[in-house]
Amino acid sequence: MENQLTSGRTAARRALGFDQAVPRSLAHRSAVAEVFVTDTAAVGDEFLAAVQLPRAHSLWFDRLVTYHDPLAVLEAVRQSLLVIGQRYLRVPVDAPASLQRMGLCVEDLSLFHDDERAPLEAVVRIRSDRNPADSGYFRDISFDATVTVDGAAAMTVHGGGIAFPRDAYDELRALQQDSRDPGTITEVDSLDPNLLGRRDPRNIVLGRAGERLLLVVDQRHPSFFDHPYDHVPGPLLIEAFRQAALLAATEANQLAAPIAAVTELRAEFTEFIELDADIDCATEIVPGSAPGFPLVSIGLRQYGKQIAHGTVELSSYPSITHR
Repeated sequence: MENQLTSGRTAARRALGFDQAVPRSLAHRSAVAEVFVTDTAAVGDEFLAAVQLPRAHSLWFDRLVTYHDPLAVLEAVRQSLLVIGQRYLRVPVDAPASLQRMGLCVEDLSLFHDDERAPLEAVVRIRSDRNPADSGYFRDISFDATVTVDGAAAMTVHGGGIAFPRDAYDELRALQQDSRDPGTITEVDSLDPNLLGRRDPRNIVLGRAGERLLLVVDQRHPSFFDHPYDHVPGPLLIEAFRQAALLAATEANQLAAPIAAVTELRAEFTEFIELDADIDCATEIVPGSAPGFPLVSIGLRQYGKQIAHGTVELSSYPSITHR
């Protein structure tokens, strides 16, 4: 039986196509160029997704080294979960999802090397604790995913969250927003992209106001806000974790320059994060971190309480070619 299942997985991987993106609505994207999933399949109690990273992207190609960004692959996994949920797990197309926790571990950073000739193509294998026959909502749904490049394990991802019926979500969010005092947005000086391994100032999501480090939430950003949200979206928060870790590590002389890959990430989100109130960011180098491989603890606060926290491990690239 095990040999039959393994054979089925291999055949399904070979049958997956990379020729065109899935319909954008399945990935919850408005722009076709923002869709990274090209195909999916169900094999036993697992699901497979083919993903392709674009070679020229205003966010994910804004990097200083010839390595694809592991967080771009994480975004491809996130989209894969949405597509698989709708195709195989009876999740309605318009069902909002609340990410509660997310983690990744890069298994082999060399597999992310960019040969500058072809887009990165990968297969995502996903296991979920949701039964395809279960159409219920309001329960925690966990998943584990393995990303392979050329058949080799490149990254593992795990996490979970809650899916909502649209009307229940709208009612919940209206109650939450009505119960909160009006927020304040402090004017900040956005950080220099050179401090954070970026070139494009539009992709900087942190700024300073005196001694405070605050998130910069630009709702005109073409990727983070591909479509309107009533809260700060998860990909922007993950990017804030990365940028905060790079800043903390370089300021503490744990990195000579802000050129490092996120090779481990653990994040938990306990609240919807509102768009119209300050989001403070605090960081700390975890004691015992090795120089060149810092582990940074990060916390986000809004309305005076912690709303997200986690850790980011940064690692040097096996070999660096500057772009």
